Amino acid sequence: MKTASRFLSLASVCLFAASASAQLAEEFHTWTNTSGKTVEATLISVDAVAKTLKIKTKDGREFDVAIANLSPADFEYAKGRYAAMQAAPAAAPAVAMPATPAGTPPAAPPATPPTAAPKGGAKTAAVVKKPAPPRPAIAVVPAAKFKAPSTNDYLSGIAKVRPRLIHNAAGWAALKGQIAADPVLAKIMEAMKASGEDLLLDPELTRINGETGGEGPKAVYRMGLLGALHFCDGDLKWQDKGTKELIALTDKVTFRDWHPDLMDNLTDLVVATSLGYDWFRAGLNAEQAAVVRTFLAEKGIGALIAHLEGEEIPESAKGTSGGQTGTKSKAAPPKAQGKPQAKPDVGKLLPDSKQMAAASALLLSAICLSDEDPSIAKKAADAAAKVFGKGIVRFAPAGVWPEGLQAGETVMDYVAMLSESLKAASGRDLNISLLEGIPQFNTARMHMMGPTGQTFNFGDSKGAVSTRPWVSTWLSGIAGNPGLRAVAVAGKQPVTSAYFGQVGNFIYYNPHAAGDGTADSMDYAQPGGFVATSRSGWEKTDYFVAVKGGENEDTTAQLDIGSFVLEAGGQRWGIELGAEMDKAPGFEVKPGADRTKRFALYLENTLGQNTLVIDGNQQELDAKAAVLLGASTPERGLAVVDMTKAYSKPAKDVHRGIMVVRGSKPYIVVQDDLIMKNTGNITWSMHTMAEITPNGTSAKLTLGGKTLVATIVSPASATFSAGVPPEPASEQSRDLVKANIHVLKASVDGAKGPQSLCITFALDEAPAHTATPVATWVKK
Repeated sequence: MKTASRFLSLASVCLFAASASAQLAEEFHTWTNTSGKTVEATLISVDAVAKTLKIKTKDGREFDVAIANLSPADFEYAKGRYAAMQAAPAAAPAVAMPATPAGTPPAAPPATPPTAAPKGGAKTAAVVKKPAPPRPAIAVVPAAKFKAPSTNDYLSGIAKVRPRLIHNAAGWAALKGQIAADPVLAKIMEAMKASGEDLLLDPELTRINGETGGEGPKAVYRMGLLGALHFCDGDLKWQDKGTKELIALTDKVTFRDWHPDLMDNLTDLVVATSLGYDWFRAGLNAEQAAVVRTFLAEKGIGALIAHLEGEEIPESAKGTSGGQTGTKSKAAPPKAQGKPQAKPDVGKLLPDSKQMAAASALLLSAICLSDEDPSIAKKAADAAAKVFGKGIVRFAPAGVWPEGLQAGETVMDYVAMLSESLKAASGRDLNISLLEGIPQFNTARMHMMGPTGQTFNFGDSKGAVSTRPWVSTWLSGIAGNPGLRAVAVAGKQPVTSAYFGQVGNFIYYNPHAAGDGTADSMDYAQPGGFVATSRSGWEKTDYFVAVKGGENEDTTAQLDIGSFVLEAGGQRWGIELGAEMDKAPGFEVKPGADRTKRFALYLENTLGQNTLVIDGNQQELDAKAAVLLGASTPERGLAVVDMTKAYSKPAKDVHRGIMVVRGSKPYIVVQDDLIMKNTGNITWSMHTMAEITPNGTSAKLTLGGKTLVATIVSPASATFSAGVPPEPASEQSRDLVKANIHVLKASVDGAKGPQSLCITFALDEAPAHTATPVATWVKK
């Protein structure tokens, strides 16, 4: 194929290090992006993991530019310029810069794809330079046999020495010892030290004015960076700065409280303070240590317990300074002040990502305080144990968190901290890291990223990018490399950074994450799981489709069972719209609120999804749907999702199948088989940024200079049409019309009895495809 040959020829000419600085004299070039905008700047580095160039203008301003946004001429210039820059030895393993088709619009920086050809005919997507070690043999604990740990389980056997969160002294020493022997780890340390020097010049965090919060994620970054530098570089300046940050976080003047009504921010401040207290305890005198413990217990732990137990936030969590309180919010009515955001045991609802993060933070604080304040440690562990064990099994069986990949990465970030802290403090993590669904998350995560680097962002996911990629580093150390490199060198981070970032790759560093792996398959479909994916290969221009089942009863669930995304030719054609605006009427679901009001919003109900509409919304608000079957061969990958419960009133035996036919002319099939109970209308929808030209049973979609042809194979009575989402229902709602969103629809009017709606997608021309029932796709 042309794309593959262009890629390989480029790879043979120019290998790009994961991150490197220019070695030549500055050479200014006029860069033009795909939108026609120009800037005169010099190329200073390339980040192959983020798929970006860093350029600098003559006045010293630096910008990161997505490789996908380069014009063909600029792409060729960058290739030649960087080849010259690489005349000096590169310290990092080399990764080939992928070819980028002309006309590619801006896209989220993609994660590094698997770097060796997966079984089943996948194409080579990069040059393998450092193979990852073989995956370790692990004994996964079935979710059905997992016993939720008790308070005593979490707190027993904790060593009364510090440090004990994430790493103990031996763990930090072992990590430090690897730096001299591993050039990648050494480069990460170099970048971290540069980040740390900037942080030394920045004032300590203070409570941000107003009620918006936002200090927590920054505090986690600062403590993570300073802690890693303290233990693995050893200069006392890191401990001094870390101690100052810790004192500032728990000072009643700089932080009158921790925004106790904002559970997310509160969670991260509890995490940051627990880490800081454990790592920098030696820098505190007895009086300072007592102040930190009291502040952590009153302003953080007490408020988090209230959130998880659905109780009023205690007065001790509410700071006072100049007559102000920390829990009032101008946007909330008086009766809602001081109320927790969510209650974990509302009906049959299981813990969501926010509650799991809060429970993890409480357990970290309990491990931290178990010897110096055992009473508050027990209270924290008591509240957390009721939630954590109930929620951690939600990753089973296939490693997909029901709220989506971003939410799953969030949960996994805190799970990693807790698991490693239990190991460091007591020598065991209560089988958390080996629980069914946890080891599989890394593989699922890899498959849920399309060739363009965008994730399958179903539900209330705010975007289509990976937000905490270092969880892949940790998971690689648990279950081995699933087929992608998780670690590569990057530059220094700004002082405003949130969460671990590069620090996470350092803390969890292991050879599995730093090497190139081989994926087992191009398809991911585990019976009983929520998501299935299939692709034609691992290059940016390959075909990709992902479909979801899910649980409509989740608090953040949309009525989107069966929704899918679709990519081909370096474009995402079928898109998920994400969440409605937080201030839209009915969007936020609070304890006791009428959840059905949420589904009056287009972005939350079935109309706003890439699925079937039969007589309106999916009527069953407690409907569940899972992957029924999947199959993978060199010729094709496929999966079937059982959507019956979501449409139980108008239809039965509702099954959605997805298929990617591989080969020289690949294409995608999305097929819905069902039996209508009465006569009714079926509407199939796919939201897209493409322009749509429908013509009966065929429709042409154009985007980024590419053409995708959609074809209705069956039934003969179905036809395509094009539309746009409705006008926003309120000023607080998202305006999809201005965002240039279009809707491709296929309608079957007067449908009765058995129906099979089969639609194919291929670049440029329709494939020759014969529809067969999804029940026959896999031979028994």
